Amino acid sequence: MNIFNRLQRLNSENKIWIIYFFIAAFAIIANSYEKDFLVRKNKKSYTIEKTIHIGIFLVAFFIYLYFVLVITKDLNNMEKNFNNTKYRNTFLQLIAALLFLIGGAIYLVQEASTNELDEIGFI
Repeated sequence: MNIFNRLQRLNSENKIWIIYFFIAAFAIIANSYEKDFLVRKNKKSYTIEKTIHIGIFLVAFFIYLYFVLVITKDLNNMEKNFNNTKYRNTFLQLIAALLFLIGGAIYLVQEASTNELDEIGFI
């Protein structure tokens, strides 16, 4: 990978780290709404908490989709040789990114499909 492409990727990853900061902040906000729901049984707080969680999981899903696509592109530009350490490590990164993508999709579907007020919670 040439230096220009690597610098572009690092720039994109910096933006993703900033997005993670906002994900953490929104998770804390969602927890405060969950606390309000648990203490006061405020259904509006439950709805807001659920919406925030769906948004978080949706953003996380697209972040990991980005990683899967980038790593797949890297693998397609490499000689397919498992004896090559760089190829093998990139392939392992793809597996990890796919697992995160699948996990994120499961959490997203679970959060979107759960309507039981007793089953509230991020993880």
